[in-house]
Amino acid sequence: MSAVRFAPWVGSQYATGGFRGLRVLLVAESHYGGKHAERPTVTPEIVNALALGRKHPRATKKLKRHSHFAKIMTATNNRLSAAGFRGIHRVDFWERVAYFNFLQEFMRDKRVEPPAEAWLRGAKAFAEVLQVLEPELVVCFSSRMGSRVKTVAGNLPVAVVNHPSSHFAYGEANPVIQAQFERAVKLKAERTGTAFAEKPVFRKWLNATQGALPAHGPHLSTKELIASRAEWSTLMAALDAQAQLGLAVDGVAA
Repeated sequence: MSAVRFAPWVGSQYATGGFRGLRVLLVAESHYGGKHAERPTVTPEIVNALALGRKHPRATKKLKRHSHFAKIMTATNNRLSAAGFRGIHRVDFWERVAYFNFLQEFMRDKRVEPPAEAWLRGAKAFAEVLQVLEPELVVCFSSRMGSRVKTVAGNLPVAVVNHPSSHFAYGEANPVIQAQFERAVKLKAERTGTAFAEKPVFRKWLNATQGALPAHGPHLSTKELIASRAEWSTLMAALDAQAQLGLAVDGVAA
């Protein structure tokens, strides 16, 4: 069964045109918050709200766009400021890339090192994401996670830069990303006849991205918040039960 608890964001043009002709997977560390907020589509919901500035239809107000996503977009575009990007540019960028959080459980505090078990589970999920998305370039926005990402990615071009909230500087990050971008372009030119092989899970993640509403945060009525959290808990329990069943079957088969 799948090790992926949080479906990645997969832009509508990721597998067709991609970003500058490449399938680019952006990898960050984790979502932060309480376990009650975990749900399978949290990543597409967050990108919709915090990267694209969209409002949940029943929310009393929308969440503010977050600099985390603005910095990722700006650095990947080899720019030094997000000031020149308008809404249409943000939409175009995020529809061309995929975005995934390595850790498959919510972390309470970004200043605390995640437990070893969380890194191991994340590595399994990341390996699955690589198999499904077949990226031609991985950009890892976490220096402390870089070695783990590179180990799983193997020979794939991987750019490792600082987390957008920690000692991040475009002057340092951009050259690293561009160097691996050029390497990825060169490797792609050397390959012939290797088309993207769409898997059923890819279509599932793509549909999840397209169908996800923007995150609403606390901006729903108390009744709706309680109902949402109950639904999320049910969805995650079912997903985790399927994963445990898969592990048990694998153990018997082994």
